Amino acid sequence: MRSKRKLPDLSKKVFPYDLVLAYWEDITSDASWVDINDIKKSTTAICCTVGWLMKQDSNVTILMSDFNFENEKEVKQGGGHTTIPTKNILKIKKLKT
Repeated sequence: MRSKRKLPDLSKKVFPYDLVLAYWEDITSDASWVDINDIKKSTTAICCTVGWLMKQDSNVTILMSDFNFENEKEVKQGGGHTTIPTKNILKIKKLKT
């Protein structure tokens, strides 16, 4: 049986970041031998990332997937971050938490 632990408060004061779904464009590549006509038909990929929006400026958009509470009250560490060139961002949608 699992013990019931009180969950830490996830208020905007403790963790002021929005949970988002980001659509972004990325390169594609293929290292195999491909007909020239098929190479000319190659396109980029549309990617989706869900995460906490840590930073967005004219250069980079940084999303983070995980964080932990120190002493069950402060957030000081995160993990699983993705840094995307902001020029590659197609759309960001805020998710409800």
